[in-house]
Order: sequence, then C-alpha cells, then structure tokens
Amino acid sequence: MTNLRQTLLHTRDLESRYGFELFQADATEIELNREVVVDLREITRVRTAEDAPELERLIALYRGELLAGVGGLGSEFDQWLALERTRIENQFANQATEAALRIGGSGAHAALFRLAERLPYSDVVCRATIELFRSENNESGARAAFAAFRNRLRHGLGLEPSAETADLFDSERPLPAQPRTVARRSLPEEEAQRVSFVPRVVLLPPLQDFKQANIPKHLAPALVEDVTIGLSRLKSVSVIAPHTAWQLDPFTALDEVRSHQIDYAVESRIAPHFASDGLSLAIRLVRAAGREIVWADKFAFNALKAPEHYWDFTNGVARALADSIETAELQRERTQRDANAYTHYLTGRHNLRSFDLPKIRRGRKSLRIARDIEPEQASIESALARSYVVEWVLRSGSDKGLLDKAKLHAERAVSIDPNDGTAYRELGRVALFDRDLDQSLQHMAMAAELAPNHADVLADFADTLVHNSDFAAAQEKIDAAVRLNPVPPDEYLWTLGGINFFRGRWEEALRHLNQMRNPEPALRLMAATAAMAGRMDLARRYRLQALKLQPDFTTARWVSRMPQRDPADVDLYIEALRKAGFK
Repeated sequence: MTNLRQTLLHTRDLESRYGFELFQADATEIELNREVVVDLREITRVRTAEDAPELERLIALYRGELLAGVGGLGSEFDQWLALERTRIENQFANQATEAALRIGGSGAHAALFRLAERLPYSDVVCRATIELFRSENNESGARAAFAAFRNRLRHGLGLEPSAETADLFDSERPLPAQPRTVARRSLPEEEAQRVSFVPRVVLLPPLQDFKQANIPKHLAPALVEDVTIGLSRLKSVSVIAPHTAWQLDPFTALDEVRSHQIDYAVESRIAPHFASDGLSLAIRLVRAAGREIVWADKFAFNALKAPEHYWDFTNGVARALADSIETAELQRERTQRDANAYTHYLTGRHNLRSFDLPKIRRGRKSLRIARDIEPEQASIESALARSYVVEWVLRSGSDKGLLDKAKLHAERAVSIDPNDGTAYRELGRVALFDRDLDQSLQHMAMAAELAPNHADVLADFADTLVHNSDFAAAQEKIDAAVRLNPVPPDEYLWTLGGINFFRGRWEEALRHLNQMRNPEPALRLMAATAAMAGRMDLARRYRLQALKLQPDFTTARWVSRMPQRDPADVDLYIEALRKAGFK
C-alpha cells in the first residue's frame, strides 16, 4: 500500500498466476494495458455521443455507484470513495443530460427515461426532462415529469425536490432553457460577491414538543447554545451567534438564511427516545443555496444524568457538524472546479491526517496555495507548521531545519490570531523536539486553554506529557481526546502505546499499536514492546521492518534526539530496543 515497486511485483505474481496483464511498465513509465476495457473510461464518452442509440448504450453502462459493495478499508479510503462516487454521479448526470438535450427528439426522451431508471432521485435528470418537454411546447408533459419525480422522492426518500427544480413551476409561463455547465454552478449575485474564508453556519431553533411533560422546556435552547459554543471554538466554520439564530422561524428560515449570506443551516428536533428513558436529537445539515440536505443523523442522550457525558455529547455533535461541512465543501469544490483558499486548506488538512510522508508534502503544497490566496489566515499558518512537525517526526529528527520552519509558521499564526490554540500546539511540539520540556508544557497548556474541546490538541498534549514522564496526566488527556474523536487516528494510538509501554503494560501497548492503519512510524516502539513482553519472534519481525525503512538507526543517535524528562524512562526504552536486537 505504500510502495509502487512492491505493488508491481505483487501484481506481476498475480498476473502470471491467473494469466492476464493489467499493467504495461518499463524502467520509467507505467500505464494500464491498452487492451483492458474500463467501464468508467467508456462512460466518460457520454458527453460526445452523436446519436440516440449511442447515448442509450453509454447510459446502460452506468449500472450503479463506483466500486459498488466496496468499503470498510479505512476511514481515509471510505471518505475518498464517497466523494468520488458523488463526483462521478454528478458528472455523469450533467454530461448525459447535456447530450440528450443536444440530440433532442424521441431519442432524447428514451435516453432520459433510461437515465431516470439509473438515477431515479436526480434533480438534474428531472430538470433536463422538463426542459426537453418545454422545448417542444409540451407543458403538460413537463408537469407530468415533475409530478412523477416528486412522487418518487416522497415515497422513496421522504424528501421534496430541490428549490431549483421546484422553481421551474413558480410561473405559469414556460421558462427559457438555461445554459448548462459542468465547470461551476451559478451562485446568487450577493453570494458571489461575498469573499469569506470559511463557510457560515447557523443553528436554527430546534423543534420541540412542549406537550411532552418529560422534556424540560429549557433543554432545547441550552442544547443549541452549547453546540454553538463547541462550533465557535473550531477554525473550520464561522458560526452565527445564538441571539440572531433565535430570531428566525425554523419553519421558514431558509430564505432568510440566504438573505444573510449564510452558507449552512442546522435544523433539529428533540423528542423522547422510545428505546430508552432518555431523549433523541434528530439533526440535519442543509446547504442554504439549494436547500440540499448534506448530512443527517439521530443521537440518543440524557441531559439529566452524568453531566460530563452531556458535554461530550454536545462537543461530539459540534465536531460531526464541522466534519460534515468540511466534507461538503470539498465535494462542492471537486464538482464545481472553482477551488478557493478554503478548499485548498481542507485538502491540505485532509492529507495531514495520515502519517505518510508523500501525503504530508502534498498537503503542504495545497496549504501554500491557500496561503497565497488568503495570506492572513492563522489556520493556514498553523497547518503549515503542523506539516513540518509531522515530517520531522517521520524522518526521525534528521533535519533540524524542519523545526525552524514550523516555528516560523506557528509564530506567524499567533501574530495573526493570538487566540489560535492550534498555533500554540505547534509551538509546543517544536519546543518539545528542541528538548525544551518546560516551554513545551507552557505552550500546550495555553493551547488546551484556548481550545479545550479540540481532540487533536488534547492528544498532542498527552504525548507531550508522556515525554515529560507524567503518564497519569497523559492518560487523562488522551482519554478525553478519544471521547471527542471515538475512531482515533494513528497518532492517538501511538500515544496510547507509549503510555502503556512506560507503565509496563506490554500487551495493552501492543493492542493499541496494532490498531494503527499505518504502523511504520511506530515499528521501533512495537519491536521494543514485543521484546519486553517476551514475544521475541514478533520483536524480530518489527525490528527488521523498522530497519528496512531506516537502515542506519542506532540507539545512540536516537537518544541524542529523544526528549524525555526522566532518565529512567530513557534507560527502559534503550534496554527494550537492545533486547529487540537494535544496535
């Protein structure tokens, strides 16, 4: 999964075993075997279809979503697959309808009928069908097509057509055909004029059945305000203050939301949870411009029991909303192709989530583009600092210049926004790896104070406490981080492995480390832990894998770079590494 040359070797073995040739490759170039027919490549020819039979043939190739049935291969892959499925479906619908309208006539009607069978809930297909009927002055056919589509949506998904589709029938006069483009969707004039780094979101007043005696009347306002507070601490969204939000009518708010140039609205309802004695919060995120539902979920909770869990709940809802907005913005950029600073920033941050050096560098490239567009954004500077810190770790501290660059970006972030907790986090990491343990603790404490519910800040604080030999406090911080981020990324698991290693809980440490999606950065710790657990075969295997990645590793060089407050902890680690076979 990480080495192209090894992938080719494994593929060659499978090719010889099963008698096929997938790739054509030489010493410098690789391409798909030209005799291999890929349905996705064929489908993309739909935009150039010259007649109705060819168009119908190409539409028939679209038999479902990309890689149907594939999933569960890790959060990063699943997120990529979800975005690509949406992008390809949108592109296919736009190109196929463009071709149908260009061809016209009965053949176009037949092609759009086949297309509706493939994409029964597509507003794009419905609008193209209406446009085709109206081009023939057949208003009754257009209305019948709209009615059939609306019934499919209502019975199939419990939804209504989008505002853009419904608006086609706001007037009795047939509307002229609108120019269609794949490159970017036209935006309202006032929205196009607004330049904003991050999208704006408002939490509308929740719907609550006050006839239910077991639902406290104060709960809805408190819940929304607490989720708003959680969102306001994040840097990826701009949240509208509750005072303004509560002036809006949740039943008719979306038009007013658009007039205030707000990008997303959050609608919610509180009701008894019938499977328990608690409550449920049904919540959905709506893109204001097209009334598109981009995310929806239902949460069970009990606000009257265990208040600490209530705070975890509200912070978790805020994080889920922020993640959904980021995903929606990335998806919109990939379908519209009008990437701005925010989408480059999200792309960069997405690549920084892995402990993979090529992705870290790709992420840094995206962040630099974002900074060129928006040079005064603390969030971008903090993320750039992060990229250099992570690269320093992945390269085992071999380049001191990386820390110097990280410090410059973090200090610039603080100068732009003194309340940016992530900037102090990066200053803390730089100080830690510069072996200034006291300074690192001061910066991390400031970061946690400014961003008390930022899971990644808490996780890095935990790792800093590990290096300061305060394992009890580290455990508390990482537990809090995992509560906020219950599907923990690799760095959380690495920190948990380190805590348990220094506490002598060898098997528990191995359990966490073995859950890492990319264990390569932690292979030395895994080898040391396995050796201390008496599992020498396993320790040898991890050691060989680690040396394959860094053949010149020595314990002496490592000790000169490792920041650790208690010398006894250093001695323990050296003993474990030597026991595992490192020199």
